Amino acid sequence: MLDRILYIVNDLNFFISHRLDIALAAKKEGYEIHLACPKSEAIDRDLQDIKIHSISLSRSSRNPFKEILTFLSIHKVIRDVDPDLIHLITIKPVLYGGIIASFFKKIRVVFAVPGLGFSFIQEGLKAMIFRSFISFLYKLAFKAKKIRVIFQNKDDKFLLQNLTGLDNSKIELIKGSGVNLDEFYFSDIPKGKKIISMASRMQKDKGIMEFFEAASILNTRGSEAKFNFIGENDVSYASKLDKKIINEWKDRGDVDFLGYREDISRLFADSTVVVLPSYREGFPKVLQEAAACGRPIVTCDVPGCREAVEDGKNGFLVEPKNSLDLANKIQKIIEDEDMLKHMGIKSRQLAEKEFSIKRIVSRHLEIYSDLLRS
Repeated sequence: MLDRILYIVNDLNFFISHRLDIALAAKKEGYEIHLACPKSEAIDRDLQDIKIHSISLSRSSRNPFKEILTFLSIHKVIRDVDPDLIHLITIKPVLYGGIIASFFKKIRVVFAVPGLGFSFIQEGLKAMIFRSFISFLYKLAFKAKKIRVIFQNKDDKFLLQNLTGLDNSKIELIKGSGVNLDEFYFSDIPKGKKIISMASRMQKDKGIMEFFEAASILNTRGSEAKFNFIGENDVSYASKLDKKIINEWKDRGDVDFLGYREDISRLFADSTVVVLPSYREGFPKVLQEAAACGRPIVTCDVPGCREAVEDGKNGFLVEPKNSLDLANKIQKIIEDEDMLKHMGIKSRQLAEKEFSIKRIVSRHLEIYSDLLRS
């Protein structure tokens, strides 16, 4: 009988972009693959016979009744599928799925900690109480004996290990979800007009306001660089951007808004520098993709982002929430052709060494095999 793996995630599109390669490789190895996620238009895509199960889950809801429904929905799918191993991805599946799985003694669990995110950088009493509650849930989720907890960066590993007492033997550090080095291929930085690109959801904690302000600063200085924002506003997130603010920046004309795009590799190939001024991340895939394309990166010196940049070698790390520092570092790169070329080459070398999807997939398959043999 085939070993059965159940993936649980809060968004199908996220699974497709960040974990589908792993699931398909596991299927090729002979595992029976199931996926539980909320209903989505993306379900119509060809997922190569992966069995899809719908669950009730809202990423942003804190309504206790909805959360109980989510908990029961995840419990039902685990009971019905009866997996040998569960791979939990994104925060609510990690927390609720981990707690539920601890009652099913035979199940092995892989936790993909997505980055401790917005709740761990907010200030004030309310945020502190919420953090304490989330930390308590993590401690409950990690109770099972046969588990592996995958962190994407050392900062999150250190913080959550201190909060939960998680044993080192149960921890794996895997930088990001990997990138296809053939799809995101190296190319020389284009000549002519400099293009500065940022690709993300339209959220405050992604540093989007700092990106807009940096564009305005450089335009005021007379720079002819073109600033592109790639992405759309996701109203399901707490840190979503107000439509009025978006429209004001569109009217100013400092930034071109390209919306949601699937041709990221081409857009990065057309770019001079890729920017992501996030306040905190797990390990942003977009920076792995930018590095693979051989583009200098400017990002914040914060957990998750700093893992994608060797400061001064393949890009620069800037102070978070500092649009002037961001503008200065962008300007420093685009005004030095030798630096542009050198940093682009270093980015690709880093991607080949650390971010290859083949390497990431292989490591996950090893973890599955080790757990199922234990």
